[in-house]
Amino acid sequence: MARNGFFTGLDIGTSSVKVLVAEYVEGEMNVIGVSNVKSSGVKDGIIVNIDVAANAIKTAIAQAEEKAGIRIDKVNVGLPANLLQIEPTQGMIPVTTDSQEITDIDVQNVVKSALTKSMTPEREVISFIPEEFVVDGFQGIKDPRGMMGIRLEMRGMLYTGPRTILHNLRKTVERAGVQVENIVISPLALTRSVLNEGEKEFGAIVIDLGGGQTTVAVMRGQELQYTNIYQEGGDYITKDISKVLTTSQSIAENLKFNYGIAYPQDATEKEKFMVEVIGESAPVEVTERYLSEVISARLRQIFARVKQDLERTRALDLPGGIVLVGGVAVLPGITELAQEIFGINTKLYVPNQIGIRNPAFAQVISLVEYVGSLDEVEMIAQAAVNGEAHLRQKPIDIPFDVPKVRPAIQPVQKEVPVADSEPVEEHPYVPYAETDSAEPKVKITDRIRGLFGSMFE
Repeated sequence: MARNGFFTGLDIGTSSVKVLVAEYVEGEMNVIGVSNVKSSGVKDGIIVNIDVAANAIKTAIAQAEEKAGIRIDKVNVGLPANLLQIEPTQGMIPVTTDSQEITDIDVQNVVKSALTKSMTPEREVISFIPEEFVVDGFQGIKDPRGMMGIRLEMRGMLYTGPRTILHNLRKTVERAGVQVENIVISPLALTRSVLNEGEKEFGAIVIDLGGGQTTVAVMRGQELQYTNIYQEGGDYITKDISKVLTTSQSIAENLKFNYGIAYPQDATEKEKFMVEVIGESAPVEVTERYLSEVISARLRQIFARVKQDLERTRALDLPGGIVLVGGVAVLPGITELAQEIFGINTKLYVPNQIGIRNPAFAQVISLVEYVGSLDEVEMIAQAAVNGEAHLRQKPIDIPFDVPKVRPAIQPVQKEVPVADSEPVEEHPYVPYAETDSAEPKVKITDRIRGLFGSMFE
């Protein structure tokens, strides 16, 4: 059950930085502020310039604070799946209390024993998800607190990542003037958020089509079982349009969102628009079908690579099919193209929160939903992970208090007003299909664009 209180999510992407502030009241999430600014200092989902990235984060946080009317001092930041490793682990401790009743300290100590698993110095534990506890041989226990026992065991999934990436992430967020409350594995939060209970249990695939990269995550049996990163995304589509039409990056980006269709069969030769071409004195006429073929070529390349890996893992046999999210997923015809290539049921996920009904916001929403829905046992486990650098040097039988989870935000006082390794060129951030110069279109594709046409309703 979701906790009451305020939670802030921070999604640092290659193309944009998003901040979302939400309040949970009796299990219902109410979005009270959101921002979306152009990203800088990030390449392929990884921070490459701390100062530049921190400035972008600071701008996004300031905008979210203004809209929400609160001051943000802690954030739950998403970590991409780059070099993520997932492996099962387990721990075991004796119950040492006189009453032999299992307490919070016992739960935290058994998590600590699982964290002592040897790993290379360059890796760090990001998260640990308890799956079941075993008390004196009795299995399948979700929360052992209050039970009596002599021996407490626990099994779960351990998520580790490169220490360098984690350090740079924390350093960047702190330099932006806020503290990291939790580091959340982005594909884990996303699959939990966008899949229904049946899809989580029987298995489904989530494909996040971002600006700088495409992330694939597979969940089955309520567990994140597979992730992969492909260093191609929406920015590469923009770059293709720019090169083929010999136009600027900013014009190419506008063409993609204002006229782009992912599935050429849905486009037409009759729809035409004028494009400013470098070296030409007058704009050149381009058809909707031609632009669609340029867009489709890159998407087909991305989907073909994803399909090849999913076939090796037999993930395409899962009954839940594919769910598409991310900024590129707003392109009309994207589901039809994906379904043709993958050959299985494919659908588009659109968040239902008022004002942000756009697949591009699925990731930042999932971060808030993830931390807001953590139960007490998961919070105890995460508290142990957050201190695991110190825990590795402590005996597991040393008790310590479980840190209280502090609110992520405080009210503002009234007086405070890879396949293609070539880098993507910088271009102005254009979040949605809006244009001042284009004539309104009456086709069904424009009605779809209208659904994603603005950040706030």
